[in-house]
Amino acid sequence: MNYYRCGKIMTTHGIKGELKVKVTSDFDRFVKGNTLYILHNEEYIKVVVHHVSDFGKYLLVSFEDMLDINLVEKYHLDEIYVSEEDREELEEDEYYYSDLIGCPVYNQNQVFRGTVEEIKEMPQCDYLYIAYNNIHYYVPFINEFVLEVTDRIVIQEIEGLIREN
Repeated sequence: MNYYRCGKIMTTHGIKGELKVKVTSDFDRFVKGNTLYILHNEEYIKVVVHHVSDFGKYLLVSFEDMLDINLVEKYHLDEIYVSEEDREELEEDEYYYSDLIGCPVYNQNQVFRGTVEEIKEMPQCDYLYIAYNNIHYYVPFINEFVLEVTDRIVIQEIEGLIREN
C-alpha cells in the first residue's frame, strides 16, 4: 500500500493527548473519523481522528484511544500519512501533487523538456520544479502555462523559460 504525507507532529499540547500538527497537504485530511497513519520507527500506526481545532498556523489534533499525553509524546516530530485507498476522488483539473512527481514534461510542440522533481508552494501560486539536461527551472502551475495534465504534462514554453548552456 502507498502512503502520502499530509502532516507533521510538532509537539504535544496539554495533557489530554492533543498534538500540534503542521499540515502539509492541500486536502483536509484532519476531520473527525478520518483514518490516518503515523510513521513511527519505520512502522505505519493506524489512527482515527478524534478531535481537531485550529491553533494559529497549526492544528491541534487528538486521536481515538490516545487521549493522554503519555500515549502520544513518543510521536514528537513523526510524520502523518493518508493511505492511497483513503484518498478522495478528485474533481476535473485537480491533482495530487505526489502523482505529478516524475511526470515527463513536453512543450506545446511536443518536445521533451524534462521531468517534474517536486512542487513548490509559493504565495502567488504553486510551481512545477522541473529537471532538464542538468538544469532546473520553474513553471507556474496555472492554466496559462500548464496546457494539459495526463500521464505527462504539456507546458506553454515562452522565450527565456529554459536557459540552456
